[in-house]
Amino acid sequence: MNATPSTRRQLVRRVGWIAGLAGVLGTIGSWASALVPRVLYEPSSKRRLGQPSKYPEGATYLAEHKLFVIREGAHLRALSAVCTHLGCTVGRADEGFHCPCHGSLFDAGGRNVAGPAPAPLPWHRLDVAGDGQVVVDLSRTVPDTQFLVIADEERPS
Repeated sequence: MNATPSTRRQLVRRVGWIAGLAGVLGTIGSWASALVPRVLYEPSSKRRLGQPSKYPEGATYLAEHKLFVIREGAHLRALSAVCTHLGCTVGRADEGFHCPCHGSLFDAGGRNVAGPAPAPLPWHRLDVAGDGQVVVDLSRTVPDTQFLVIADEERPS
């Protein structure tokens, strides 16, 4: 069966049209992708923790935020409860914090004193919102010497 010149021309013409159409569609697709923003929208890293008066002296664990709010008199601080080794949640120990996964120990200031944790537990920034609630910014770490000073009327009785 021999192909005639006209059927070969039709084949070449069709292949040409298909190639041209693929090129045009590819160009349109790349232009369209340039119009779509390449941004990952994430929820705010700020969390409301309630009124300062709800925190008694010592450490209060907030499971929903994986955070310890530590009150020392008029000072309020926020310590992450996420171990710096592999991200397990630490718990209170005699004089600090203990990671149940691999045995890391942290002192009361969050400094790693034993185990595989490569760094201390991070402290997070605390502020007071306009309505008087304590707000923690989980994206901002602060030195362990930074704390929020609360007024006398905000202290628990």
